[in-house]
Amino acid sequence: MAGALNALALDSLNAHQREAVTLTEGPLLVLAGAGSGKTRVVTTRIAYLILARRVPPGEVLAMTFTNKAAREMGGRVASMVKGGRERPSIGTFHSFGVRFLRRHIELLGYGPDFSIYDEHDQLQVVREVLGEMDAQTWYTDKSALYALQRAKSGGLGPQELLQLQDSPSDVLLGAVYREYQRILREMNAVDFEDLLQLPMRVCRDHPEAAGRYFERFRYVLVDEYQDTNKTQHDLLRHVTAPHGNVCAVGDDDQSIYAWRGADPGNILNFEEDFPGTRVIRLERNYRSTDTILSAANQLIAHNPERKGKTLHGIRGPGKPLEWIEGDDERDELEKVVTHLKLNKLRAGTSLSSVAILYRSNFQSRGIEEVLREEAIPYLLVGGTRFYDRREIKDAVAYLRLVHNPNDEVSLNRVINFPGRGIGRTTRARLLEIARRESQPCMAVMRRARGYREFTGPAAQSLESLAALLDRYRARFEREPLGEAFRALLSELGIHRAVEKEKSDPKAKETAVALVHELEQATDLYARRHPQARLKAYLERIALYTMPEEPDGRGGQPMVRLMTVHSAKGLEFPHVYVIGMAEDVFPHRRSLEEGGEAEERRLAYVAITRAEKQLVFSMGKERRRLREVIPQRPSRFVLEIDPALFDGVPPVAGDAAAYRPIQEQKKAAARSRFFDQLRKLQAGG
Repeated sequence: MAGALNALALDSLNAHQREAVTLTEGPLLVLAGAGSGKTRVVTTRIAYLILARRVPPGEVLAMTFTNKAAREMGGRVASMVKGGRERPSIGTFHSFGVRFLRRHIELLGYGPDFSIYDEHDQLQVVREVLGEMDAQTWYTDKSALYALQRAKSGGLGPQELLQLQDSPSDVLLGAVYREYQRILREMNAVDFEDLLQLPMRVCRDHPEAAGRYFERFRYVLVDEYQDTNKTQHDLLRHVTAPHGNVCAVGDDDQSIYAWRGADPGNILNFEEDFPGTRVIRLERNYRSTDTILSAANQLIAHNPERKGKTLHGIRGPGKPLEWIEGDDERDELEKVVTHLKLNKLRAGTSLSSVAILYRSNFQSRGIEEVLREEAIPYLLVGGTRFYDRREIKDAVAYLRLVHNPNDEVSLNRVINFPGRGIGRTTRARLLEIARRESQPCMAVMRRARGYREFTGPAAQSLESLAALLDRYRARFEREPLGEAFRALLSELGIHRAVEKEKSDPKAKETAVALVHELEQATDLYARRHPQARLKAYLERIALYTMPEEPDGRGGQPMVRLMTVHSAKGLEFPHVYVIGMAEDVFPHRRSLEEGGEAEERRLAYVAITRAEKQLVFSMGKERRRLREVIPQRPSRFVLEIDPALFDGVPPVAGDAAAYRPIQEQKKAAARSRFFDQLRKLQAGG
């Protein structure tokens, strides 16, 4: 016993961590604050059960949300629990569902050798159902599948939707859902959501069989509990019913995935659903300075529904927070990069220790451009570079075709986007004729109706596309670049097309925002270079799409760029959070849909990624094409005590109202800033 305890190094845990490890009987809720050593507590608790409490490993079940997290958890536990062939059951909710169904799915009329359909397979089934029901005017296959997935993750069956008589679209979805499930059952197949839904059906319809299976797992632990949905929460109640030994570890203040079905209410109501629950708060933060933690505590205290905890650190006060204001969004980002460079020169900061965070994917475009111009290497984490995104490449392909009608790569990319009835057969015939006659494809398209190989509608579509591109070639010569591009996208219906391609609302919103950002970037370039033509702009884009040159050292230091969602679970010594303005962060659409609390939790996650230095920034104006919109600081930075900031803190109110008050101070500070930078660069 003593040897096991020594191996677990319990003495190195703080009192609350040790309590979370050693309280093994009955329901336990561990509210693990950011940077509080949660992973160590989770893995040590599993090892403690096996080594100190002598629980057979096969009686321990631990569930998390990704295969990667499960592998890491299993590896850490294995390093503590050496020897023995039996291992605790560590995996995702869905892998647990698979194991359960292999034993019990026959009770529901399926065969034990069932198939698990991926999204491609599911789309094929949905497409078939929509066609049979003539429902394509209501749903695309992707939007219908997304709606089905959300209904399933929320614990809804077809019958519940069919009973919603006040919502015709839900009634139709219920009918689609019923037929979809019938086809899957005929094929002896299940989808990803069924891996949780069907175990719940076994629990409801065959409780004795489910109870016998669940009895083997006498100790159950769930990590990242704030990310559970209703079905996962309900399933856990069934799994732990025979014994009540459940430990849920999570942080309601970091619940940021409502759009994926996560329900923070599962933590908030945990004590009601699991009577006798003991609650332990892990509030000692080992990551961030006291100043950063104070900012996080002050911010999250404004959320009304939370379990409540206060982070406190061990690293001392540290640096004050910083606030950077630019005249506009471009000026903001230039100042951020200048600040980063000065930090590197003055303090020897490694680029790899720096993260630049933003609320939405489209914001990467501006910061990517400035970093490229300043020759600062960067790595886009959890995303695709702005100019490498499909929506952007499609729109830019049209610009390339306008400039160079013989660009067959770009033509092939967009010839049927947005959809205009030009299928693979027509494209193959087009290429065959062009090669036969030694003509560019565009030349063939201009007189497509003169070729017998093309049918009437296809020939008309080819000629219409060629005429449109020819017409815009002339417009780009005589009109401002931004205006001509905006008109081209509008006539093509690009915004509607990229939106229609996406299934879930968040993806739709992101796709449209990306195209709008490209319009904004084009307009900005045109205003800064009024004499520049399309050729120059395409050359500029080409520079941003060229791969970075490796420096030959292997492991080149790079700034990390990512959305706040992608940053969850990570930490960096130096963090910049850009675009901290109202309607940007918090996001306007989220506010309109009543999501202020989740937006605040997202800001809390951003703040608690920082270890030593935290910098916020904003442009006092932003342009949306020809409209100039004054910006004011995000309510989230205004909820932080101004005394925590160095220099001029963010000020409430309309940006235009307080600009004159600050202008003199800001100009003087800017002058001193650049003087110091020049001296450092000169070695002075």
